[in-house]
Amino acid sequence: MRRFDARLQGYHMPAEWEPMAAMWLGWPVLQDRETLWGAHYPRVEQEFALAAQTFARYQPCKVTAHHSRAEQARRLCGPTVEVVEVAAEDNWIRDCGPVFLRGKDGSLLAAVFRFNAWGEKYQPHDGCQQLAQDMARTAGVRIVNSAMVLEGGSFYVDGQGTLLTTESCLLHPNRNPHMNRREIEEELGRMLGVRKVIWLPGNPGEVETNGHVDGIASFIGQGRVLVQSASPDQGEYFRVMRENRRALALATDAAGRHFEFLELPSPIVSERFGSERYCDCYANYVLLNGAVVSTAFGVPEDDAARKVFAQAFPGRAVELLPVTAISMGGGSLHCSTQQQPACISRSSPGAHP
Repeated sequence: MRRFDARLQGYHMPAEWEPMAAMWLGWPVLQDRETLWGAHYPRVEQEFALAAQTFARYQPCKVTAHHSRAEQARRLCGPTVEVVEVAAEDNWIRDCGPVFLRGKDGSLLAAVFRFNAWGEKYQPHDGCQQLAQDMARTAGVRIVNSAMVLEGGSFYVDGQGTLLTTESCLLHPNRNPHMNRREIEEELGRMLGVRKVIWLPGNPGEVETNGHVDGIASFIGQGRVLVQSASPDQGEYFRVMRENRRALALATDAAGRHFEFLELPSPIVSERFGSERYCDCYANYVLLNGAVVSTAFGVPEDDAARKVFAQAFPGRAVELLPVTAISMGGGSLHCSTQQQPACISRSSPGAHP
């Protein structure tokens, strides 16, 4: 049984293609994370600055930077980007930041879940646990808390009642060992305003996030899904992605629709900066008002990815950025961002139907 909370009545998480007020971007931290960036840290900072400046051309961009790096972030990002000082020890704010909800009257609410560093993989993470509250207060948005551990990169919503996630992550005992599948579904419904949860197998072999869905598949419209493909010569990864595609083909959304698919190519990348966690996929992309942004790996598959993104999001500019060093951290642009929806009501012009 869902616990009733009057503050959540009429609120839901909008789809990522809906109008935004701002895009938040996390800034990389070196202290206690040397194994993540190492000697490449200056290059990683330059790439995050490029991402922030690109975002700011389409909509307001707010960068969350640790107190020790805030001035450097301001210097590199320039005057078009707002830098907010925080205590977070990491840049992956998709996972530890708030989930912004929108009500029928257009007002916003921040759903704040517990964060345990992807199953207690890293210490310290007290600042990351605090980040959702810091961002919500900066945005002037009321907070509703959940006792469930949940990372934003572990799910997508279509804005009309459907949520896409993976068994390998949400059912992993390092997150919520006291909760079963039904209880997790009920809490997702209560907090995010969804009616149906689609479970993909995920990627059990991916050790960093235990198989977040934002490296596998995403909703790109009602009844439409963008899927990261793999080639047969990629062995186990190909088998895993094939199983996720099969699960999607058998699923229907909250309205009972089967899905139309588009496939992103898999880049053949040789330069991984010595990282075992390298995120070599286009699926970790970001939507902006008027653009879609992903990584340019400098390989032939980049051109094919541009064409797929243009087909998936007609009318939006396609920006593939040379930010390959970011991927050594085990994630990319989607993992480092969180969208803040525009405050529009369901009856406003251009609002979601």
